Amino acid sequence: PPPPPPPPPPPPPFFFHPEAAKRDCLLSRGLGDVYKRQVYDGKCKVHRGGVHDYLGMDLDFESKPGVLIISMIKYLQKIIEEWPEQLTSTKTNPANDNLFTVRDDELRELLPPEMASQLHRAVAQLLFLCMRARPDIQTAVSFLTTRVKEPDQDDWGKLRRCLMYLKGTLYMKRHLSADSLSSIHWWVDGSYGVHWDSKGHTGAIMSMGKGATVSVSRKHKLNVGSSTEAELVSIADVLGMMMWCKYFMEAQGYTIENNLLYQDNKSTILLAKNGRMSAGKGSKHINNRFFLITDKVAQGDLDIKHQPTKQMWADINTKPLQGQLFREKRAQLMGVALSLIHI
Repeated sequence: PPPPPPPPPPPPPFFFHPEAAKRDCLLSRGLGDVYKRQVYDGKCKVHRGGVHDYLGMDLDFESKPGVLIISMIKYLQKIIEEWPEQLTSTKTNPANDNLFTVRDDELRELLPPEMASQLHRAVAQLLFLCMRARPDIQTAVSFLTTRVKEPDQDDWGKLRRCLMYLKGTLYMKRHLSADSLSSIHWWVDGSYGVHWDSKGHTGAIMSMGKGATVSVSRKHKLNVGSSTEAELVSIADVLGMMMWCKYFMEAQGYTIENNLLYQDNKSTILLAKNGRMSAGKGSKHINNRFFLITDKVAQGDLDIKHQPTKQMWADINTKPLQGQLFREKRAQLMGVALSLIHI
């Protein structure tokens, strides 16, 4: 008899990426059928259902219909346990008003090598955490990442305060949901000259419903001459990401009817929309590359609208907010009702 036909080849493996999990919340219609595959020693392991554990993240698609809940409680507990000092109390926010303040070189007290290494490790762990489950600490972590080369006692205290805040909010989770798959909303804000070298800071948030699907907090790479220019530089910093998100959604088959950018500086809006036409004597020094924004507006890829400063979601990513204002912006960032957050 003829030999039996060979078995069909196995399907190609599908690699699961953490960022794809957040997008699944926006793109998937049947959340209960979401699954992931992980590769262990060349073998493909399939996970089905609505709750998954991947790279320290707990991804919950089923507790609330249409909502992705992301948490990293076990990972955070490990960070706190590895901290060499005992955290005897908690804090209500991750940073003081003096977050961006740095002492002069002759007044600084540098950390010994062992403590500097511990700080570097903890900051790297928090960077992994804030980009996935806890964006509410992103402003503090973005500053600390600039201090790991030669940290001092002040940096150690700022890191310790951030960990004390995380200890008090250990069980806080990130909620993401989409009200519409045809509208993308961006809030971009910039702080002028807040760092020790007079550079500014960019804060940006993207949402399609509740919670920040994309959260950005980073130091400017150049000095600018005014708060208006700082806002324009901040928009330019995240313009590529704004376009990528729009093109990504369109590649999935969705029509993006509104790609909206909210900005609280009216002078920046005029420069972004009109380019050189709105550049007066005090604006002619602004580099031409920042007027790429004008081209995207003219092409219909981006629309810019004014929004009051108090309603700017991205304000939390540009400065260390305090008190009630921090709690309100944190609730928007994490996608939960303010009444559900008690700290």
